[in-house]
Amino acid sequence: MNNPLTIPTLATSFSVIGIALGAPSLTVLVLYMINGIRLRLASGTSSSTNFGDNPDAILLMLKGIAETVSAIGRFAGSLGQFIFNGLAILSVIGLLFGIACWLTGRGLSANASWARVTAMALILLAMLPSLLIALSLHNVGRVLMLAIVTLCAFGIHTLWMGYTPQTP
Repeated sequence: MNNPLTIPTLATSFSVIGIALGAPSLTVLVLYMINGIRLRLASGTSSSTNFGDNPDAILLMLKGIAETVSAIGRFAGSLGQFIFNGLAILSVIGLLFGIACWLTGRGLSANASWARVTAMALILLAMLPSLLIALSLHNVGRVLMLAIVTLCAFGIHTLWMGYTPQTP
């Protein structure tokens, strides 16, 4: 069976994957930065529910409801910030992988010697977890992971057989 991948196709794929990983990651990081600036510039206003020295039962109920809603809001805000921090960390990793893929694609296009090693490492980095995940999934998930493993195997074959090193 002939390998359907070529070095130019592999280079284009790496460039497209780099843009596909980098653009959303950069967007999330910019939003995280804007949120951080907004939080730094926000004034620390604390609204307290004070109903006087001798509140009656209805005012005490309203105070309890207001404090409960406030506590739920603070919890939801903390949970949202925790999730946003996690997304920012994942975005940094995604941006680094995106830059690595994009530079590898550019290097493969230029037949650079370093690009072969980098492409091999990136392909193995995608192949090994996909193979492990394929062992634990069933039905469609397993087929999808095995398709990724097969595509990675074709990529490795292309790098070993179709690569022409750069002449000095």
